[in-house]
Amino acid sequence: MNISKDGKTLFFSDDEIENDTNGEKKVYVTKRINGKESHSINEKQLNPKFNFNDEIVIGVTPKKKNDNNEEDIDKISYNHKTKKTKRKKEYNKTDKDNLNTANNKQIKRKKKKKKRKSKKIIKIFSVLLLIGAIAIFAFITPIFNITKIDIRGNAQISSDTIISMSGLKKGENIFKFNNSIIKNIKDNTYIEDVKISRKLPGTIIISVNERTIKYQIKLINSYAYIDKNGYILEISSVKKEVPVIVGFNVTENDLINQKRLEIENLEKLNKMHKITDAAKSIDLEKLITEINIEDENNCYIYIESENKKVFIGDNSNLTNKMLYLKKILEETHESSGSIFVNGDIGNGFKPYFRPE
Repeated sequence: MNISKDGKTLFFSDDEIENDTNGEKKVYVTKRINGKESHSINEKQLNPKFNFNDEIVIGVTPKKKNDNNEEDIDKISYNHKTKKTKRKKEYNKTDKDNLNTANNKQIKRKKKKKKRKSKKIIKIFSVLLLIGAIAIFAFITPIFNITKIDIRGNAQISSDTIISMSGLKKGENIFKFNNSIIKNIKDNTYIEDVKISRKLPGTIIISVNERTIKYQIKLINSYAYIDKNGYILEISSVKKEVPVIVGFNVTENDLINQKRLEIENLEKLNKMHKITDAAKSIDLEKLITEINIEDENNCYIYIESENKKVFIGDNSNLTNKMLYLKKILEETHESSGSIFVNGDIGNGFKPYFRPE
């Protein structure tokens, strides 16, 4: 048996325990009673309940209760709380300083923004005043009165007619006219588009884009001129050097009161375009004096200079039909009669000429 240096803990060897306990391992404890130590064997097994204030387990020494340690702990706790409170106050102060700084910056930014906005408003107001003054000056000064009206792009309508339709007069202020002038000029069906510009100090430029006569429709005692889009341009007793169209479902009264053909006639017009376009591709368009489309599947054209009637049939294979037509015209230049290209050329039909 050994005693530790502190004189409180006993250590037994395995032999001593076996001799004393008949091989049963027990725990020896030392009790301190009134300053004296006594030793006894605890019969409890491996997990006894100990009072650690009065008992010492072999190999384990309880810490002494030290009032000074408690005081030190209290001091440390107090110091920690004090430091924490101090840091919290410092943080709060820093936060307040940062908040005040941010507020000050925000206030300054708002003031700057307000100043910039005020300056901008003043500038805009100044510009508006300047523009207003210039406008008033431009409207009242005789420097900007119209001295010349220049008409450009017209061929069908005379310049005097366009000036009269515009309502513009020399001596008027160059800035006073509006878009109603364009509408007045476009009321004439020959005028497709109008652009008006000013050349200071006193010139007005009116540029027009006119519709051109593409075909004419034979009436009782006159002709109605139409353009490629079916606009009725004019009713006149004069026959133009353009093909006469026969076969439109329209009356003379309709042509006088309408500005454009009805949809049914526009569809026929589009089919007729294909014939004239095919003839134009081989320089035959100018030879055509009349196109009859009463029966859309049996159209024919008349060439007055050759005294020949050409039966086209429908609009199929028009390019080949026009090529055969050109060849037959060259071979029968001095003969009048009828040319037939209205068969199915791709299926063995051969165009031919029948003299009168």
